[in-house]
Amino acid sequence: MLKLLFWLLLIGNAALFAMQRGYLGATASERHEPKRLTQQLHPETLTILPANSEKLVAPAKADAPAGAVAAADAAKDAKQGKPDATPPEVKAPVADPVPAVPAAPVVACTEIGNFNAVEVRKFDAQLSSLNLAVKPTTRSVQEAASHMVYIPTQDGKDGADRKAAELRRLGIQDFYVMPESQPNPALRWAISLGVFKTEEAAKAYIGRLIPQGVRSARIMARNVTSNKQAYQWRNVDAATKTALDGLKAKFPNQEMRSCTS
Repeated sequence: MLKLLFWLLLIGNAALFAMQRGYLGATASERHEPKRLTQQLHPETLTILPANSEKLVAPAKADAPAGAVAAADAAKDAKQGKPDATPPEVKAPVADPVPAVPAAPVVACTEIGNFNAVEVRKFDAQLSSLNLAVKPTTRSVQEAASHMVYIPTQDGKDGADRKAAELRRLGIQDFYVMPESQPNPALRWAISLGVFKTEEAAKAYIGRLIPQGVRSARIMARNVTSNKQAYQWRNVDAATKTALDGLKAKFPNQEMRSCTS
């Protein structure tokens, strides 16, 4: 029994010795380090990388989604104090609002006149050639041929004599006492101080009489005629107004004015 045990131990030791020497083939443990390094084809090209090497991270980036990789790079740059390389969002330029074009003003009413019978025919011919969308209306105009500055009658002839004497004391000699035969009853025994072609001239003369002490003078239009005609246009737009200005320029003696009626 002891001999058998002895021979078994001897055979086991011999087998173990042969395995360690490689007589029976390489064991599984011999395929690990460090002997495994000797079995590499080019062991001199191997390098040991640190745990935070970018070469270890690159494969992970290749497999990760693009958004995750970009986020990781941005976080890394922020830790290293690098500026953000992501280009800022480019906003499309906002166009300035187009200013609203104000509506052209509309003239409520404009009038040209006063025309006598001959001028009316000429004006009508020129007006018809314009073919204006706005048609005019016409009205008769009473135009005074002259304006008289006078002092109304006061107590008949006696009143006229007293007023005439007062005018002489004020240094006014240019006047005329209207007789009782005057056709206009309102002018009988009135005193005429002058006749003027325009109302403005008559008003200017009264302005000179007031400082001299004459404050009862009045103005009366004389030789009133009704054979003049004026033309009116209502709600005139800019184009029509321009055409009317050109037409008025062909009649320089006529007046162009605003009207309310």
